[in-house]
Amino acid sequence: MIPKNFPWTDVPLRELPFVILDLETTGLEPPSAAITEIAMISTTNGNEEVFETLINPGTPIPPEISRLTGITDQMVQNKPRIPEVLPFVASILDGGLFVSHNVPFDWSFLSHAFSTHLGRPLKMPSLCTLHMARRFLNLGSNRLCAVIDYFGETLKEAHRAIGDTMAVKAVLFHFLEFLEGKGIKTGGDLVRNNVLFLDAPPVQRRYSRS
Repeated sequence: MIPKNFPWTDVPLRELPFVILDLETTGLEPPSAAITEIAMISTTNGNEEVFETLINPGTPIPPEISRLTGITDQMVQNKPRIPEVLPFVASILDGGLFVSHNVPFDWSFLSHAFSTHLGRPLKMPSLCTLHMARRFLNLGSNRLCAVIDYFGETLKEAHRAIGDTMAVKAVLFHFLEFLEGKGIKTGGDLVRNNVLFLDAPPVQRRYSRS
């Protein structure tokens, strides 16, 4: 059921206010792991704003994580801590739709930060490109690199926040075209078809990085 206060019931998919993001972290689960990098692309009606920054996690980055992401302790040493950037992150998210590839993973870190530093959990609608890949594409792998390849796009700077965020944006707009072909054409249609989750994502495979 669509709440009466849902503002996008009749808004076409391509006019929805998406906030596409990706995090890099020191591990799989907060609070034992922390954010090392965040990138966000806010897009509405073709207008975009981009934000990205390295973040000092306040703890050493494990060597295996540095090998995966290329982010080292030296790179984050003089970067802001999450409480310093969180108010700006919250302002970008405000009034938008949270989009990432594996929303439960990214959501868990940001919601933990919201609760710890802003005194409230993260609460907003979300749309997960991993969830859509699993539901609609029937691929052997639903990792971002596989999904972006399926759509004929290129993943640049894998495992860096801005590279992954740009890839998720490309995947999202391919999915919007796909959904329109299935008659899912508005924000209300996303809710009715269990593509958009209103307050928080389903808690499943939360700490699996995909």
